Formats: sequence, structure tokens, C-alpha cells
Amino acid sequence: MSSYVDNVIDALDRQILFNMPLRKALILFSTLLFAIIAVSSSFAYYFSMKKILTESLERELKQTLDMRQSLLRAELTREIQLLKIISEYPDIKDYFLNPDDEKAKKDAFAVFEQYKGYFHSQMTSWVNAKDSCYYVNGQFMEKYSPSDTNHAWFFKALGGKKPPTIEVNFDYLNRHTYDLYIDYPVYSEGKIIGVLSSRIALFEFINNLRLPKNILIFGKDGIVIGAADHKIAKEKKTLEELFGKRGKDIYKKALGMSKNSSEAFSIGKTQYVLNSMEHLDLFLIAKDKIDVSKIIEERASKVFIALLLLMLVVFIIFNKLISHMLTPINKNMMAYIKESLLDDLTKLPNRRFFNMRIEDEWNRAIRGKYSLCFLMLDLDKFKNYNDKYGHLEGDMLLRDVARIFSYCINRTSDFAARFGGEEFCIILPNTKLEGAKKIAENIRMSVERTGQTTISIGLVCENPILEDDMQEFMDSADRKLYEAKNTGRNKVCW
Repeated sequence: MSSYVDNVIDALDRQILFNMPLRKALILFSTLLFAIIAVSSSFAYYFSMKKILTESLERELKQTLDMRQSLLRAELTREIQLLKIISEYPDIKDYFLNPDDEKAKKDAFAVFEQYKGYFHSQMTSWVNAKDSCYYVNGQFMEKYSPSDTNHAWFFKALGGKKPPTIEVNFDYLNRHTYDLYIDYPVYSEGKIIGVLSSRIALFEFINNLRLPKNILIFGKDGIVIGAADHKIAKEKKTLEELFGKRGKDIYKKALGMSKNSSEAFSIGKTQYVLNSMEHLDLFLIAKDKIDVSKIIEERASKVFIALLLLMLVVFIIFNKLISHMLTPINKNMMAYIKESLLDDLTKLPNRRFFNMRIEDEWNRAIRGKYSLCFLMLDLDKFKNYNDKYGHLEGDMLLRDVARIFSYCINRTSDFAARFGGEEFCIILPNTKLEGAKKIAENIRMSVERTGQTTISIGLVCENPILEDDMQEFMDSADRKLYEAKNTGRNKVCW
């Protein structure tokens, strides 16, 4: 019996206290509040930190690229200054004006030998505009011809207006590698009379830059010429081979950039910074990724997580305190329920509670378009039993009958109440007539087996619609009850 009463009280709690007990409601409210605050603040923190880290990463990548670019620029500047100094030597100009003069040639070659060791590759080369002879470290290599495409750089330099010229070319005569050539003209009376050149061993220099894993150097053909993994440069990997479609997009961006410019952009979750060199068709690309793990590693994230945990502890303490404070309130509420809405004798819902419930179930049946069954029950000759055995025995009999209801009614949605005196009623939502008849017959036989009394039952079952009258529905059950009484008692009429 107690489990049925508990179900009834819980159902009433849900109706009165916004579908849950007050204590549970406050706990759930505070839990939801904490979850909303935690989730919303976490999302806000994540996106703000992602923005901050992205901007910080962009600055960091630019600084890293600028540092590498500065090293290369410093080396180029040093080479250019050396070439400029040599080009202004009187002995050099005399030689370029008189290449057949042995003394002038000897003096000029001595100057080249003197400065050779200061250059990065310890190599100097030159071409005289008069005889077109190409020398490397004082050794004659070949005679230049305008018709040879390999010699085009020289004739282009003769017409140049903004020295120096810096290019990446393949050394097909000596080293058979790609080198960075710095070409500087020699002037006499405003006219170019020859070209001096130094070179930087490109792969060796780039390797000495000690590039991080996230930085690559590539040329205007999209081929990588410098990377932390030397194998990438040796195998002449392209950006597309390394990054797929992203590499193709990066290469397109590089070709559209002006000299000595920088551009930052994102592709997916990866942040990129692309730099173009000032004098060269070389580009530096740096990339890094901002993800959850990187955000969590930040010191601010640890502080944020600590604050969330502290907030959780505060919420737990708050709930404990509220739970402790609400315990007497809940007890008073339960006492009110038992006193005002439960029958003192049988502990079943009373007539007042029944009136609330029948109206709810009637409206639900209309909305849900399902059947509703209603039983009116009355103990047979209860007044005679009271007169014969006394009121105390009569009260005990009523409690026994109420206990039978808890055995015969199994669903939490079913509802039994004391209607008044020895009269009871049962609501069976979403139940067909056949099912309701089995329950009614089970109750009748169970009461009969007590050997103390019998019970008569009136049963009606209907699929109510909006136009139907609930009171007429209840009156129909009452009429069926009196039909059972008038036709012999201890039976079920429907």
C-alpha cells in the first residue's frame, strides 16, 4: 500500500511544484544554471583565446620569418658592399678599360685575390665588357656571346639601371648546383664597362639558417629549396606535393605578392604567414595550428579551469545548504499533502484530490484521443457490517479494501481514491474496455476472498471528445454501480 501512496504523493508533488519537488527543482535549476554558465563561458573563452592566440601566432610567425629574412638580407648586403668597394678600385677600372694591358690585369687580379676570402663562398667572378671574357677566381672559363642563353644575365646587367642584380642561377661550369648570384656593375664615366659577381651557396646558406619545422623557403616555380628536413629540398618537393590543394593556393598567393611584402591568412584551422624577399624570387612560408590542446596549455586556461572548479564547489555547497534548509519545508509540504489531499483512514487520495485528477485525465484523453475507463465501487451491506462488528472493525475493513486496490492496480498512471463512506472510484487512463473489465473483476474476486464483505462495481469506458460532458461520464458509472446493486450485488456492470 505504501508504494501506491508514495506514487500518488509524487504525482501530486509534480502537479503542485512545477513538475518536481521543491528541493529537486532548486538542485536541477542550480545545476542547469552552472551548466549554462560553464558552457557559455567556455565557448566565449575558447573563441576569445583562439582569436588572441591566432593574432599572437601571426606576430610570432612574422618575427620568425623576419629574423630568417634579416639574416639573408645581411649576408646579401655584406656581399653587395664588398662588390661596390672592389668596383671603385682604380686598378679594377683600368683593367676593365684595358683588358690587354698585362700590368693592369696583374694589379686587378691581385685586388680580386685580396678580397676573395671575405666573400661567403670565397669566390669572385667577372666579365669585361670589352673582351667578354668570363673569369672565376682569376681563371678564364669561357667567352660570352649574346646568342648563348646561359650568358643572357651579363648582357642584361650591362643595360641595368638599378644595381645590384640578384638572381638564382645554375652553375653549369664548376659546381653544378644552384647558387645565389649578386651582380654589380663597374662604371667609368657613367658607362658600364664590366660586371663583378659573388655567389652564395644557396642550399648551404639556407641550411645554416636552421629553419624550424614549420618554415619552408620556395622559389617562383613552387619548388622547396629550404626546409628543416633537408630531404625535402634535395628531392625538390613542390608545395602541392607537401600540402595538396592548400599548397596550390599558397603558391598562387605567392605569385601575386609584391617584393618585400607579407601576408597572413588562414586555411581551415591552420594559420599561415607568407613573406616575399626584397630582391629575390624567393618566398618564406610559416604555418602553425591553433587547437584545443594548445589553448589548454596556456596559463590563462589553467586559471579559467580553476575558476570553473571553484564555481562548481560553490554550487555544490550552495545545493547542500539549500537542501538542508528545504528539508523542513518539504516535510511540512508532505504533511499538508497527507492531511488535505489524502484520506486519513485508508491513505488513499480523497474526494478533493479525485476531483483534481479526473479533470486532468479527461482533458489528457481528449488531447491524446485515447480511451478513458472509470470505475465506481461500493462495499455491499457495509452499514450492516458496521452495526454487527463495530466501527473499528469497519475502519479496518475499509483499509483492507484500499490495500487490495494497490495489488490490483499496477500502472503509475492508474488512480484510486476514496469517494466517500464505503464508496471508492478508480481512473484507468488509456485502457480498453476489456482490460478495465479484467481489473474490475480481479478487484471483485479479491474482496470476496476476504470473506468479510463483497463489492459492486459500475464501469464505463469512453473515447472522449471536446463536446462530451465529463459529469455525464461519471454519472454513467454511478448508474452502472446501482445497476449492479439492484441486480444482486457482488458483480461488475458495464
